[in-house]
Amino acid sequence: MSRRRLIIFAVLAFAVFGFFVVRAPAPVIALAAEPVVSIGSYEITNTILSAWVVIVLLGIAAFVVWRRTKDVEQALVPSGFQNLVEAIYEAFLNIAQQVGGERNGKKFFPFVFTIFIFLLIGNWFALFPWNNVIGPVENYRYHYLHEMEVSVMEVVEDLEHGERSLSDHEIDAINDAFGNAFFEPIPFKVDKQDKSDEIIHKIRKHHLTDTEFAVRSEFWTNPIPQGTKAEDLVHEIETRLEAAGIHDEGHHELEYAMVFNLPIVAGDAELVKATGPILSGDGFKIIPPRTLFAESRDFSYDAFGEPLVIEPAADGSVAQLCLIECETAIGDFEPAVVPTTVNTAHLGFILRMEEKGYVDEETGETTGTVGHIFPIFRALASDVNLPLALALWSFLAVQYFGMRGVGVGANFGKYIGVGSHAIVKGPMGVFVGVLEIVSEVGRVISFTFRLFGNIFAGEVVLFISMFLVAFVVPTVFFGLEVFVGFIQAFVFAMLTLVFASTAVGDHDEHHDEAAEH
Repeated sequence: MSRRRLIIFAVLAFAVFGFFVVRAPAPVIALAAEPVVSIGSYEITNTILSAWVVIVLLGIAAFVVWRRTKDVEQALVPSGFQNLVEAIYEAFLNIAQQVGGERNGKKFFPFVFTIFIFLLIGNWFALFPWNNVIGPVENYRYHYLHEMEVSVMEVVEDLEHGERSLSDHEIDAINDAFGNAFFEPIPFKVDKQDKSDEIIHKIRKHHLTDTEFAVRSEFWTNPIPQGTKAEDLVHEIETRLEAAGIHDEGHHELEYAMVFNLPIVAGDAELVKATGPILSGDGFKIIPPRTLFAESRDFSYDAFGEPLVIEPAADGSVAQLCLIECETAIGDFEPAVVPTTVNTAHLGFILRMEEKGYVDEETGETTGTVGHIFPIFRALASDVNLPLALALWSFLAVQYFGMRGVGVGANFGKYIGVGSHAIVKGPMGVFVGVLEIVSEVGRVISFTFRLFGNIFAGEVVLFISMFLVAFVVPTVFFGLEVFVGFIQAFVFAMLTLVFASTAVGDHDEHHDEAAEH
């Protein structure tokens, strides 16, 4: 086999291996930049941090060049890094003078070259392997359940203050929830997940405590009566829990019994924060949860709310847990669909993880962290705030150059349509002025979303290509993004240069004519 065929075969083999064997988790695509650290109320996002690093790198590069140019004899014979910097500098200066003229080109050059070099290094900085892969992990399990806990605690407070009303249907659901209770709160904090795995494993193996049997029995034999007022509900629940042998000994047992077992009510979970992690493919798909009691309804399987279906055994223990209708009944007992609580949501979460191999069925231990990385570094322009800020600075710079070149009156006269400096006067001038204002606003929007769209889309393409095919194929897109990063920086700087040259164009023509005469 020839060397060329061997290389082609190896490349294809790596691509196939990356597609079928080495599959990365499905990436989480987020438009907003993720916060890395907070200083008081100010959040430092990963794009801001990346921008600071790029600024420092540019500062170091400028310092290195300055050190070399201090020695005149050495500066006259450039080599290495200095030679590269001078070549880029001279090339862009020539372009600025060709577009803006000999005199104005030198005025425009510092501003437009700063935009170009900052965006160029920023775009290429995003292609290094530390971007989007290094950072703290937000554990989905903790985040999802913590938000549900906070939501239910707010519900308990509302009930205690009589700020909620209860329907008979909701009271029935509460009796169902406590009648199938896993009383012991299943912790979900990151440092207690081993403990929660142990509790869940016992439940899966049908090891219910005497306390859980007592709670179930109390709510079966003495359910909360219909018509109970909301402000009396907490007392009714506490009375039955105390009758089951549960007493508050300073550790908030009664409160947490309610928080972890009270059904989640529609609208109580904040849709923005409490996102329901659903396993999809090889990763998690994040969707807002639909919670219970939106209207009178039975508690059938809800893929968003994740209620559990329980097959009870004859002795009242749990024979089987599932996330869909259990296929068969055990004896005379029909499967019971349990309203979603913090505890049942946790159990449902673990069942979903188990389906995809994140949980060891024998030991019940979670085999890996499933969460969302908050990367420390991310492409600068993938945050719309940076392109918008540069677009606004570009707009202000063009107005500044215009005022310096043709005067304040002439520069703003084109937007008004009146006065001696207006290009077009009268009613038509006013209409033209409005068009000029719309044009300026359109430039800012165009500048912003052209840069943001291309860089953000490139980042998504790299994510998806690495998810689909781990090897070879992403290299092609990395090469493409090197080109896109350069083009976007160049286009942004050149358009700023062209608009600045246009703003002083008439003045230059009159100045040149006067010089000839």
